[in-house]
Amino acid sequence: MFIFEFRFQGLYESVKHAKETTTSTLMLNLDAMKTVVQVLQERVVDTPEKMVYLFLDERGHEDTTVTMAGLDRAARKVAATLERKHHLVRGDRVLLCYPPGTVDFAFAFWGCLYAGAIAVPVAPPNPASLATDLPRFNRMVEDTEAKIVLTTRKYYVATQVAKAVTLFSKRVPKWSTQLEWVSTDAIADAMALRFTRPVSPALDDVAFLQYSSGSTSDPKAVIITHGNIVAQLQTSPLRFGPDTTMVSWLPHFHDFCLVVCTLVPCYIGFRCIFLSPLAFLKTPALWMQVVSKYRGTSTCGPNFGYALAARKTSADQVATLDLSSLTYCAVGAEPIRPASLAEFTHAFGPAGFNAKSFNCSYGMAEATLCITHRTPEESFEPIVISVKKSALEIHRRLVLAPFGHPKEDTKEMVGCGSTLPTFNVKVVDPDTHHEGASNHVGEIWIRGPSVGKGYWKRDVLTQDLFHAELKSATDDDQRLDWFRTGDLGVWHQSQLFVTERLKDLIIIRGRNVSPQDIEHTVELAHCQVRAGCVAAFSVENASTNEENLVVVSELRVKIKDTTQLAVIAHDIALAVLRDHQLASAVIALLPPRAIAKTTSGKIQRRLTKQHFEFGTLVSPQYIWRAADGGKPTQPQTSHETSARTTSDPSVALEAWLRAYLAKRGDKTVDMETTWACYGIDSVAMVELCSELGSFLGCVVPPEALFKYDTPAKLMAVADTCDWTALRPSNQDDRPDDLLHEYTDIESDCYDIAAFPEAKELQSHIDTMAAAGLRFPYLEELTLARRMQTNYNTYNYLGYASDPRVIQAATDALQIYGATMSSSPVVGQHSLLLALEASLSQHFQAEAAVVFVSGWVTNVAAIEALVGPSDLILCDVLNHNSCVHGQRLSGATVLAFPHNDVAAARRMLENVRHKFRRVLLVIEGLYSMDGDVPDLAAFVALKKTFKCLLYVDEAHSLGVLGETGRGVCEYAGVDPADIDVRMGSMSKAMGSVGGFLLGSAAAMNFFRLRAGGFVYSVGLSPPNAAAAVQAVQCMGQEPYRTTQLHQLALFFYDACVHANLDLGSTLRGGAVVVVHVGATAATVRASARLSEQYAINVRPIVAPAVEEGKGRLRFFLSVLQTQDELQRTVYAVARVLANIQDI
Repeated sequence: MFIFEFRFQGLYESVKHAKETTTSTLMLNLDAMKTVVQVLQERVVDTPEKMVYLFLDERGHEDTTVTMAGLDRAARKVAATLERKHHLVRGDRVLLCYPPGTVDFAFAFWGCLYAGAIAVPVAPPNPASLATDLPRFNRMVEDTEAKIVLTTRKYYVATQVAKAVTLFSKRVPKWSTQLEWVSTDAIADAMALRFTRPVSPALDDVAFLQYSSGSTSDPKAVIITHGNIVAQLQTSPLRFGPDTTMVSWLPHFHDFCLVVCTLVPCYIGFRCIFLSPLAFLKTPALWMQVVSKYRGTSTCGPNFGYALAARKTSADQVATLDLSSLTYCAVGAEPIRPASLAEFTHAFGPAGFNAKSFNCSYGMAEATLCITHRTPEESFEPIVISVKKSALEIHRRLVLAPFGHPKEDTKEMVGCGSTLPTFNVKVVDPDTHHEGASNHVGEIWIRGPSVGKGYWKRDVLTQDLFHAELKSATDDDQRLDWFRTGDLGVWHQSQLFVTERLKDLIIIRGRNVSPQDIEHTVELAHCQVRAGCVAAFSVENASTNEENLVVVSELRVKIKDTTQLAVIAHDIALAVLRDHQLASAVIALLPPRAIAKTTSGKIQRRLTKQHFEFGTLVSPQYIWRAADGGKPTQPQTSHETSARTTSDPSVALEAWLRAYLAKRGDKTVDMETTWACYGIDSVAMVELCSELGSFLGCVVPPEALFKYDTPAKLMAVADTCDWTALRPSNQDDRPDDLLHEYTDIESDCYDIAAFPEAKELQSHIDTMAAAGLRFPYLEELTLARRMQTNYNTYNYLGYASDPRVIQAATDALQIYGATMSSSPVVGQHSLLLALEASLSQHFQAEAAVVFVSGWVTNVAAIEALVGPSDLILCDVLNHNSCVHGQRLSGATVLAFPHNDVAAARRMLENVRHKFRRVLLVIEGLYSMDGDVPDLAAFVALKKTFKCLLYVDEAHSLGVLGETGRGVCEYAGVDPADIDVRMGSMSKAMGSVGGFLLGSAAAMNFFRLRAGGFVYSVGLSPPNAAAAVQAVQCMGQEPYRTTQLHQLALFFYDACVHANLDLGSTLRGGAVVVVHVGATAATVRASARLSEQYAINVRPIVAPAVEEGKGRLRFFLSVLQTQDELQRTVYAVARVLANIQDI
């Protein structure tokens, strides 16, 4: 029989000091108690439909409700999958790698308990910071020897993308290859029927491994057994009951959330409401709003969470809350700041919050969870005492500070409650291992059935820490098997006060970080940092009551140049932010041999911290403080901020950013200073992105602040950046619904007619039909239609119907056949070679390459030119084919406002240095607006910033310029200054296909690199022959282009005379755009022109253009006459004048 007997200090009774204890014996017959698995089985039978979990989305709306029976079914699915598909045996370790706030974690955890597996909750590596997250993850994989990882489909896809992205990276470590990933949200419900019954675990069986926070290089896993869980849960009825409503935003892999929010609700039978940690950080007010809405009785959080909620919840928001139901607010996980509790009470007191609800506690993963807390019978506000700081630090004694004692020698401490009945807690001299005298500070030692079995595969460390000997004990049973917490504390007035950590763990905003990890990052940040001579620690900020990070580093040599010292500090701040998502408050640079070390050469962090606090660091050469405005600046860009005018949209954004940074307390605001230097860490980034998104009217992901690491860089792209492209590519806006039976898969997953996109298109058609309009696209070109005056054809020069071109195609069909039937790589027929020679000669290029279509040409060329390390800077009105090529390339894409050379220049000034190649993509003639770019200005831009210039001349070759040689001839630009020109033979040349023009080297590159050329069939002989003939005719008949220009000028001037809105259409261009407005009016105008005047012109409406910007687009041809054009202008003017509601 497993019976644990111990004596504990009777701290539930009123005593003066912890030493004045009553003798009480508590006997737990654990063999007679039920495990959590057995309790859940009983709940499923007794209360199957009782809610146990409720998960909310990022806006606080209900997302997923889980009942006892639903939890049981989900756990069975996971257990059956592990046993039957992956052949898991009892005791195998299984990693639980879930993004925060997902219901699937609870299903996976209970599934492991059902199957007898050892669950290992881990924080999922962030694809955006793999350099720091992945080593810890891989170390845990190696440590546990796990073969299976449970996760969601979405996160699994993210890992695969991350693997591909980091495949050739030298800096980012590789993912472990020994793992099999299982997406639990893709398991069918039928799997639950294949699981017979949960295992009946013994109390000594390991339930899960809880990795302690801290070091990335050497994470330790605490072994928690079913007996440990049962012993810890025995104290739960002291705090919770069946009517409890718990609200939590803590990460599910956190020990508090795992025990109190995942296990206890099933054990006691109450409900827990989960809010994502990211949702809380984004909108801190949401925490108490959820408590108020659901009448929450209990909640939990670290000190910084309460402080953040108080600061970020407005008085108007508090006025809408009712927190009178809240009776239990657990506070722990880091040093508890009295000011934070007071701030929270002051903020939420008007909403009915009572400070007596605070339950300050002390616990850790090694004890399963909680060790001390306030007793149920007690009802008082947190106990706060003021002590003499010098006595505490120098003499290690607790001496109360009298009224009026100097503030600099006064420290406030919060009591962490009394010992739980299942624990014995002693304060022990860490050197002699004897119990300390009254009011003396010592190491906290604990003993009880909730203490874990030790650290996984750390036998020596387990023996040292979990089996310590209390030498002052007179009873042999009380001498052995004490656990050394590594924390220092003291008993006072029946309360345990935790004074500091014996170990040097840094705790900032609820995160535990190893100083060794930060110090290693600093050593690599700059070549002048002296290896092994860096100390990292945290100090309290008196104004915010939060811990701030301080880095003290020796340099290899003495440096007097303050500019160089500023650069070193700047590099250190950036490296710490990048690798640890922590902002440095102070960076102190010292000369060699200035930091205190032990005789064995180890850094004395505590002594260094004291020197820093007392201002006695040895000969500091440079001290950088983020709060003092002493921010190292980067070289100014060539453009000056002051030169911008209020017409620049970035001015409003700059004003907003300056106000935001000033509100944070920054005395000087420099737009070229990095976020790190403003003290913006990972938590502050979420807050900034949330508020910035509200200002911009879009979602701004935190990844944006890593990519654009200064306010100036962010301003340069804010108006045009596709923020969603910065997210890991797996992040989808679609809800990640569970797949149940195959028959339950929604029709929009397999039926094209049910696709949301298809329904949206159908709704456009239905809307037009309801307005009495015919869908204006995909109509059959009947004989009657063909007899109309047609403005929808690209037949600019009339060669599509030219007898010579038709005859050339016919002859080629007879000689070469209908198709090439193979890729040009296999072999090119003579017609293709002749066509490429004709194109390059006529359009003044060294060489040309022909593709099977114009659309494919743009896609293949752009995809071949750039990749993930590159940038595409494109006009916002680029053709669809260019957009698709940009997406497929994997390059970063930034769009500048249409034809705005100045905007493109500003963007290049800010981001050019970040990319290997930059591809500028513009068009020679924009078919949607009928205008042209300032080509000479873009050429100058390309030369200044050493970019590649790509010009889509599908609508300009044969049309623009005196002889029709395109936009280069029109603008007086040497074609050799354009890296790649693209043309389409379906426009002026009366055939089909696309081509590229450029240097011989560039064209050879495309022949072997462009997928649309290598892996596609070659252009058919008839089309190639037709194009050859058309190019020859263009050279012989330049008057056709001249005639087209004359007709275009006539039509343009006639439209202007008729007061038609031509927007930015080029006078003399072959594409003339008449702006109408509303979609219905534009479609109706097109229909009436066809019905009443036999004029065929198609409407351009949403979604091709913005709603309200519908237009009629006229493609002019040399085959038309001035009489036809004049009649058309008259008809358009009459129709538009008679259409209502335009």
